[in-house]
This record gives sequence, structure tokens and C-alpha cells, in this order.
Amino acid sequence: IHRICSGQVVLDLAGAVKELVENALDAGATNIEVRLRDHGQESVEVVDNGCGVKSDDLAMMTKKYATSKIRHFEDLDALASFGFRGEALSSLCALSDLCVTTRTADDDTATRVEY
Repeated sequence: IHRICSGQVVLDLAGAVKELVENALDAGATNIEVRLRDHGQESVEVVDNGCGVKSDDLAMMTKKYATSKIRHFEDLDALASFGFRGEALSSLCALSDLCVTTRTADDDTATRVEY
């Protein structure tokens, strides 16, 4: 699905952290660390043990109105998710320099992408 419109807007630091933690939970994380440098003004880092992002999904990860969480319209009936990753990350890209480091169980090394 390449055109989802939820109007997601990140308004403040708490909202940004909430969205990142929900992404970690959607990825199946059981351990999530939130690190704030200078109370979040210098940087916000969320580290988790979730499933990671597949290399095929990296290009779409921060595109507005895009998600890798559903593949077909009918998938909406069984959606068990906090939201559509692309919406929040797209908003964060507009507000900051975003860096994502990810590794799936199939990957030997992590991939770092800067937006």
C-alpha cells in the first residue's frame, strides 16, 4: 500500500518518543531503551530488540503516506498495530536529522540510513 493518509503530525518531544516507542513495539521489541541527550534537545535515541526493517522497506520507511505494515487493502481488517511507521517517521524527518540503524535476523550486519 503506497497511499495511506492519517495526517500524522509530531507536535512535541513526548509525541516523538511515543511514536518511536510504538514503532519498536510494532516490531515485536521486548526491550526498549529511550536515551535523551540534553533533555532531548541534542538528540533522542530509541534502541530496541525488535525484528528490524527489511532492506526492501528502507526506501519507503520515511515516505509520507506509505507503510510496510499492510500489503493489500483487505489487510486492514486484521491490522494489529499502533500505526503506520512512515507517517511518524516522515514527520520526524521534517523536524530533524533522522538516522536509523537496523538489522533483521537474516542480516549479518546492521544497516545505517540517514534521512
